[in-house]
Amino acid sequence: MTSSSIQSVMASRRSPWPIAVLAAALLLAGCGGSSSNSSSTQATTTSHTTSTATTAPQPVIATAPTSAHTVSASAGGITATLSAGTHQPKVNVRWPIQFTVTRGGRPAAASVSYEYLFGGQVVARRSHYTFNGHFADVFKWPATAVGYPLTFRAVIASGGVTINLDYPVQVRT
Repeated sequence: MTSSSIQSVMASRRSPWPIAVLAAALLLAGCGGSSSNSSSTQATTTSHTTSTATTAPQPVIATAPTSAHTVSASAGGITATLSAGTHQPKVNVRWPIQFTVTRGGRPAAASVSYEYLFGGQVVARRSHYTFNGHFADVFKWPATAVGYPLTFRAVIASGGVTINLDYPVQVRT
């Protein structure tokens, strides 16, 4: 996250200090990649610059859960699913997440990046992993995230399709 984007988030809030601390903590919080079902995983960290052409299709945003701890969406023949253990993760406790991406019911090559939203605005971005079909990761939420209604967003890209999987969280001690 650039300093100008942190400043714009700070300027849009009544009390900017907690958001800046939260954004910094999320950028520093640990998460690591792992894969399952013999899919290959390449972990690379990238900086994101977003530009949207007027003719480019907008990403599909999944906000309705398919079950208590799962969100899923489909677009352009791609289906993406995010599963997590809880909507109330504990500080510094492993929070496992899993992704499945398929095309026509078969595993599809994909990538996932993480975004953290507060009040509908992205306050931090972290990680970029590529995989085939299945991917699992573990994240530890920082103490500075306690008390904020956050959204963990997994940005899935596969076959020219982008799907945002939004998962609301309330971090607790």
